[in-house]
Amino acid sequence: MLTVAAVAYAKTKSVGMGDNYFFNGTVTIKKGSTVHWHWSKTQNLHNVVSRAKGESFHSKTGHSGSFSHTFTHKGSFTIICTKHKSVMRMTVKVH
Repeated sequence: MLTVAAVAYAKTKSVGMGDNYFFNGTVTIKKGSTVHWHWSKTQNLHNVVSRAKGESFHSKTGHSGSFSHTFTHKGSFTIICTKHKSVMRMTVKVH
């Protein structure tokens, strides 16, 4: 019963992506929540990457795609697109 209640409290935040930008500069979530990134028919190739200890991930690279990650640690995490890392970055704050 406790496990079911914990899952029910987890939330998903959606972040859209365009050519060389994330629609959200910062997303704030609770520990155990998921962020879902999505992009479609972009002119440039994109991906979603975190190199943070404990929250490291790397999506596939493409003109269209989606990727989800559930954050299990509290902290502030920088998310980038490795194809445009100087301009395409955002922050996920986990409380």
